[in-house]
Amino acid sequence: MAQSLNQNLSCTICAQMYTEPVTLDCGHNFCKGCVLEWWDTGGTGAEVSCPQCGQCFPRRELMPNQLLVTLVASLRSLTLQEDGAGLGGQRCSLHGQQARFFCSKDLRLVCPSCLPQGQDRSSTTLIAVEEAYTVCKHKLENSVGFLERKLEEFCEAQVSQGIQITKTTELVKGLQENIEAEFSKLHQFLQEQECALTEKLKRESEVLLHSLEGNRRLISKRSSSIERLIDEIKCLIHTEDQNQILMDTKSILQRTDLHNEPILQPPELSLGEYKGPLQYAVWKQMLSVISPVPAAVTFDPDTANPGLVLSKDHTMVKRRSRFKQLPESAKRFSFHAAVLGGVGFAWGRHYWELDVDGMAGWIVGVASEMASRHDDVPLTPANGFWTVRLWNGKVHAAEGARDSAGSLCCSEGRPDRLGIYLDYDEGQLSFYSASDMSHLYTFFHRFQEKLYPFALPLPSLETAEAEILKLFHLCL
Repeated sequence: MAQSLNQNLSCTICAQMYTEPVTLDCGHNFCKGCVLEWWDTGGTGAEVSCPQCGQCFPRRELMPNQLLVTLVASLRSLTLQEDGAGLGGQRCSLHGQQARFFCSKDLRLVCPSCLPQGQDRSSTTLIAVEEAYTVCKHKLENSVGFLERKLEEFCEAQVSQGIQITKTTELVKGLQENIEAEFSKLHQFLQEQECALTEKLKRESEVLLHSLEGNRRLISKRSSSIERLIDEIKCLIHTEDQNQILMDTKSILQRTDLHNEPILQPPELSLGEYKGPLQYAVWKQMLSVISPVPAAVTFDPDTANPGLVLSKDHTMVKRRSRFKQLPESAKRFSFHAAVLGGVGFAWGRHYWELDVDGMAGWIVGVASEMASRHDDVPLTPANGFWTVRLWNGKVHAAEGARDSAGSLCCSEGRPDRLGIYLDYDEGQLSFYSASDMSHLYTFFHRFQEKLYPFALPLPSLETAEAEILKLFHLCL
């Protein structure tokens, strides 16, 4: 019965039971708020119309329908009584009616008034309230399972982060100690050089001052002797004893000649040694304690691809204008136009530099002794090549498929000279822009085979013969 009345006491605009029901001049009833909103959004000028029949009215006149107010209140009371007798008392939060359904999509209680027009109760998203408890419980259990798995992941991540923090702290400490140790050598060397030069200046200055003091005493003594001789001559000149003058003149002149010795010139300090390019001089001496310094690496002509030509001293390489027929060799690169260094490294720390100024492209680094020299293989660590390359004006590290080109961009600039540092025992290979020693990229790998310097020039077609890749040798 309540359901039947509910359908007859519903506003045709909101499809819900009337709230503040009003009657228009045409006799149709609506919620006061619904009809006002309808007029505000759909009316034109001062003329309004009935939302149901379309009859127009000259002005907005709403007459409260007290009868409908009473009927709606009675229906709500009747509905609450019937619902209370049948179900567990769950109410719709919007309409206050007994919630007969549960929406599995929105996860909320639904009363008959919540159903939009045209939607029946057989919708797949509506289930009975009694069934909803099982559904909600199942969803909550799934949620608990998901959160427990997430919590486990976060706990593992927290432990992992803690381990990483410890490792990073230890790594930073080790790096700090390495920095202090490296610069301590330089500090000690500079301090020793400063002390040695200061001590040498002290010794020379003491000798000089002692000599000057001796000269000063000697000059003072000679000056006193000359003053006495002058007085003696003056007395002789003014004497009236002519015989005395004749007798003493020769002796006095002989004594005067004794004072014809030149004034002693003091020694001088070597200003060029103590006031000059001291820093540069010390820097050159500092190379004796710096390790490693740029090694005098050369290219091995037996490994050079026939498309390359080396200088007589094996320090420069460029592309040939014509392919040259050379004897076949297992050491020679036959596919890649590359060449190896003449000396390989299987231990220790090493550093060398290559002049790449003006080159359109290049690939440099190291290659393992057993790396393929005859097959078309990517020049990557997986194939025994640890390289960086100049590609499209940028430096890339060939470490794997990081982008469409299989490389990782590690510098936007184009270095004029490239520095390569190999710490074989620690498994580190680093690349630098040698002009300012700015870091470009570092490979870490547990090397097992001997490594050789590797170079592959990639000149432009127009200037291939003019582009030369050079090994830099430090001249002292």
